[in-house]
This record gives sequence, C-alpha cells and structure tokens, in this order.
Amino acid sequence: MKKILSSFVFFASLASANTINAIAIVVDKEPITTYDIEQTIKTLKIDKNQALALLINEKMESSQIRQLNIVVNDLELDEAINRMLLQNKTNLNDFKATLKSKNQSYEQFRANFKKDLEKRKLYEKIANMSKTDFSDEGAKNFFEQNKDKFTFYTQIDAKIYRSNNPQILENIKNTKKTILKAQKIALNTSNTDPRLLGLLSQIPNGAFSPVLNGKNGYELYEIESKNAGEIPDFEQIKNEVLNAYISEQRQNFIQDYFEKLRSKINIEYLR
Repeated sequence: MKKILSSFVFFASLASANTINAIAIVVDKEPITTYDIEQTIKTLKIDKNQALALLINEKMESSQIRQLNIVVNDLELDEAINRMLLQNKTNLNDFKATLKSKNQSYEQFRANFKKDLEKRKLYEKIANMSKTDFSDEGAKNFFEQNKDKFTFYTQIDAKIYRSNNPQILENIKNTKKTILKAQKIALNTSNTDPRLLGLLSQIPNGAFSPVLNGKNGYELYEIESKNAGEIPDFEQIKNEVLNAYISEQRQNFIQDYFEKLRSKINIEYLR
C-alpha cells in the first residue's frame, strides 16, 4: 500500500511539474511555457495579457533573428561592453562589484547585453530594407510640420528610474506602472550633457525617454516639465533635422514590418 501511495505521489508531482512548465503558445516554432508566463508576470508585475504580448513579441524577434542570420560573436560583445564601461567611466572589476552588491551576476548581465545587441542588429537590418527619403526638401517639410520636436530646453525637471534589468524599465515605459522608486532630478546646462538635454527636449511632459545605458546599469527618464525652450532656424540644425527625418521613416517602417509579420506569422495557442 505504501508503494502504491508513494507511486501516486510521485506521478502526481510529475504531472504537476509538467503542467507548470507546459508549452502554452508556439510562435513560429518558438515555444512559450506556462512557467515563462508566470515568471514574466511575477518579475515585471504585469497582468497575463501584457505578459503574453511581451513574450510573443520577444519570440517574433527571436524568430526574425534566426531567419535573418543575426549573430553577435564574443569579440563584438566584449567591444560593446568595453564601450559601455568607458562611456560610464568605470572598469570591469568595479562594474562586477556593483552588480554583485545588487545580487546580479555578470554572466546574466552579459547574456542580457548580448540579446540587446542582437535586437539592435535586427532592427538595423530591417530598417535598411526601407526606401528612405534623404532629400533636403523632405527634411525641411518635416521640420515645418514638427517644430516642437526641435525645441531645445535648457531646464528639464524629470524622474529617473534605474535598474540592471532593461526589461523592467521597458515595462514601466509601456504600462505606466512605476514599480521602482524614482529619483527626482533638475537637469540644466551646468549639470547635464547637452546631448541628453537635446534628447529629453523631444519627449512630451508626462512621457518617458528610451531606456538608456547608465553608469551602474540602465536608466529611464520620466519628463515632468520643461522650461527655457528655443527653436533654432532650419539651417542651423539641418543635419539634426535630416537625421530625425530619416530615423522616423525607419521607425515607421519597422513598426509596419512587425504589424505585417504578426498578421501572417504562425501563432498556436495550446493552453
């Protein structure tokens, strides 16, 4: 009787484990398990629908990385990490110590950083498929229609969120749920790189910046208010306008690419 009971408990546990880690969705041969879904909900503090959308997007990206032969080798990875360390004025040993103090492993950081590089290469390759207008006339029309995008503010009040996990910051940006404690900061020309002021000047009040590399991980800015703004003449910022015009065309193409991909990609819901 004891053997029968033990066997029953064993198979019940096995069945439970299989259910917990069962395949829930397959996106173009890329599986998403129930465990993946639960961990995403727990880690990012989002609901199931948001977790599913996030995981499906990740699998779509993985599928495209595979199909378009996107590769990041160890040399590329090392060079990118070294550039990040140099940019943040730190060294590898100090950076590892910082990660360790936050219960983060360098190996996991390296793996996440590699995924980030693969995604960048993917989006760059997709963007390069677009037919882009590089004309001065197109850039000038873009400037006239989007002057607010080229106003430079020298005083910006913002909140800054920091994390070693860029996906947590992406989640804050996408869901507007601020699960991390923010630091309030007053940015101006005396304490901030003009390039960062220029980037944040383009973001509406109440909106978020892109996730940026920071000294000790990643950073996300939430704009509260902007003051002391000036709109330069087109000729003064012609190159910046042209870059923004090209960037918007490329971003629109990437968005359209994935919308079309989602409509035709094979997504199987098993659970």
